[in-house]
Amino acid sequence: MVNDYLKYITVPVNKILLDNYAAIGLDERGVIILIKLLERHRTYNTPLDFSELLSGTTLNESELTHIIQSLIKERLMELDTHEIDGKYTETYNFDPLYAKLEDFIMLEEKAPVKDDTSLRELFEYIEQLYGRAISPNEYQRLNSWMNDSNYQPEQIQDAVDIAYKSNITSLQYVERILSSTSKSEPVKGTGLPVISWLDGGSRLDNK
Repeated sequence: MVNDYLKYITVPVNKILLDNYAAIGLDERGVIILIKLLERHRTYNTPLDFSELLSGTTLNESELTHIIQSLIKERLMELDTHEIDGKYTETYNFDPLYAKLEDFIMLEEKAPVKDDTSLRELFEYIEQLYGRAISPNEYQRLNSWMNDSNYQPEQIQDAVDIAYKSNITSLQYVERILSSTSKSEPVKGTGLPVISWLDGGSRLDNK
């Protein structure tokens, strides 16, 4: 069936690029063009003309030109010129891009390994406090805080306690508390600021 066929029409996308494109100076439009270029390079290694690159996008030729220039300026790709049978042709070289992406892999390898025991204890603590099992969505959110936002289990537990004292068991509310920790001075003994979250986040005096 056509629907089954459509499900399997995919273009390989480098996951490291997808996860870190902003860190190497790309926005979403630049990513789309780069993906098109990478796919062409993977299949044919011959340059796409502007009409092919613009096809299916909302970009105009001037915007595309700016993106291509930025990719070269930011050393995410190079154009190599070759002479074949007396004719000059250009091919893409994405070695500079892969060198930058390799740095992210090295950073991930050097990142401290999370203590599985601490994570398990955090989940058990929250489940006992809330009197119910953590949902799959809550589990994913907690993991994201630790793996993507680099919050420590102790920080999360402190934020959960602050929210629970206001009779709130929403992790979205807990996330607001966590995000405030970098904007306020911590309170001695908790590592977190004393804030009245029910009053829109205004600061309270620590008595």
